[in-house]
Amino acid sequence: MNKTAAAIVLSLVCALSYQALGDEVEVKSLNRSSTGFFVFSPDFVRIMPGDTIDFVASDKAHQVHSVPGMIPEGAQPFEGAQPFDAKMSEDIKVTFTVSGVYVIACRPHMIMGMIAVVLVGDPMNIDKLDPSSLPAKARSKLETLLEPLKKS
Repeated sequence: MNKTAAAIVLSLVCALSYQALGDEVEVKSLNRSSTGFFVFSPDFVRIMPGDTIDFVASDKAHQVHSVPGMIPEGAQPFEGAQPFDAKMSEDIKVTFTVSGVYVIACRPHMIMGMIAVVLVGDPMNIDKLDPSSLPAKARSKLETLLEPLKKS
């Protein structure tokens, strides 16, 4: 094998290895930020399949979960510590492998609008998301977060 071919093979192996590992993004659960009270920061994340989000309990009394019925078909739902469990406020890491829109919430603070959107790859399930079952503040915030995706 000549040097050019070896360099190409090495480049491909490195690229594939990087993709297999995926990127990692941090999302914080906060009681207060410059955008309001009881928020995820950031509240909209765009990643690729295979990437991981590290949900960090920066402030206490938060729990992260995927909202039932608001994740892509075939995706695994996830849930951090149960509300008011002794393990509340724990960091969790989630690797997203299925493309689509995931709606994420803090169970005890969803009524106050503590909700976020994770877009993995393309928003293939955007038309299947129905915010009408959510509390008013969460519904309003979700509609705002989804608006740019519906226009594209």
